[in-house]
Amino acid sequence: MKRSHDASGIIIIDEHNRVLLVHQTYGKKQWSVPGGVVEEGESVWDGARRELKEEVNIEVNEMDLSGIYFMPHRNGYIYTFKTDGYVGSIEVDNKEIDEYGFFNIDNLPKPISNFTVERLIDAVTNNKTVFKDQHIDNYLVIE
Repeated sequence: MKRSHDASGIIIIDEHNRVLLVHQTYGKKQWSVPGGVVEEGESVWDGARRELKEEVNIEVNEMDLSGIYFMPHRNGYIYTFKTDGYVGSIEVDNKEIDEYGFFNIDNLPKPISNFTVERLIDAVTNNKTVFKDQHIDNYLVIE
């Protein structure tokens, strides 16, 4: 199987331990972590920063790698980074993203995928980087 493009995103955790999520205007129109596909020749951390800037017009200074998730059905990886601060004022792009919010991990908005929930919990509850497989057979959208 040909290797697919990797994707990456940044999980921003505020002072109340809430996570920043964005609402996508495409596909299943889910809530998700700001992020997307890493472009050819781009590092996963630069891709995550670029997507954050494109989707909600903010930047981060420092971030830690929180998870690497192998997606066997795509033969590719999803990288998540986490940070507790950002620079700028959040403004959605109104193209890919139409809404945002900070949410408690035990009260996440719907629809959201169980894979996104797992990545958020991993970022909030672990101090070390998590390495996991996420199989499409286990994927579901929580309505």
